[in-house]
Amino acid sequence: MIEKLLNRRSHRAFLETKIDIKDIDLIKKITLQAPTAGNLTLYSIIEVESQVIKDKLSVLCDNQKMISKAPHVWVFVADFHRWLKYFEYSNTEEKTNIPIRTPSLGDFHLAMQDTMIAAQTSTIAIDELGYGSCYVGDIIENFEQVQELLNLPQHAVPATMLIFGTPKKTLTEPRVRPDAESIFFKDTYKEQTKEEIERTYSKHEEGARKSHTLPFDNTGTIADQFYLRKYSSEFMKEMNRSANVFLKKWCEKQ
Repeated sequence: MIEKLLNRRSHRAFLETKIDIKDIDLIKKITLQAPTAGNLTLYSIIEVESQVIKDKLSVLCDNQKMISKAPHVWVFVADFHRWLKYFEYSNTEEKTNIPIRTPSLGDFHLAMQDTMIAAQTSTIAIDELGYGSCYVGDIIENFEQVQELLNLPQHAVPATMLIFGTPKKTLTEPRVRPDAESIFFKDTYKEQTKEEIERTYSKHEEGARKSHTLPFDNTGTIADQFYLRKYSSEFMKEMNRSANVFLKKWCEKQ
């Protein structure tokens, strides 16, 4: 397992064949053993099997065709709705004489933590069984349409999406990452100097320059590339707009 974790790669192209149901059941079982706040399991996972829904998600998630072609598509949802319904069914407000409050940002953050931990646990299980996967963060774009498409109640918000299956081609060469000393700080946050930040992404920049993919005729930096391709992009504007919508809705009184 250690070797697979160290060499993990995202796979975006899969064989059409679905994973054997026994392996899917095992992935689910492992996922449900993920750490969860107070053993509350503050998430739900939507298995998208409908090709119609896959195709729509493909368009809503920045027109990524790999979504519609993937044999398995799971949407991980931060879910407080189930507990609110359980309070209702248990007459908890009446029995405790404590008014039910509207879930707020702390509840949201806790549910998001649970959901992302579950998603990563799924990924580890998928890789360990010899399959491949890829996260799709764009699921948080176009919230209103995604909410309608997946029939999401007020306090159930998409956190991430995972596509997975048997890779057409197994990728084994790991992508470059920063050195540990650039990311791990002792006791308190460390404000990094210009030189330290440049060193953090030096391997990324070296690879990009070799492949002539940096902006400004390959004279730019990884910071320039990130700024142009993602930070100032239209899809990030939509992602931020969408996130503001679902955060506002989450905190609205029912």
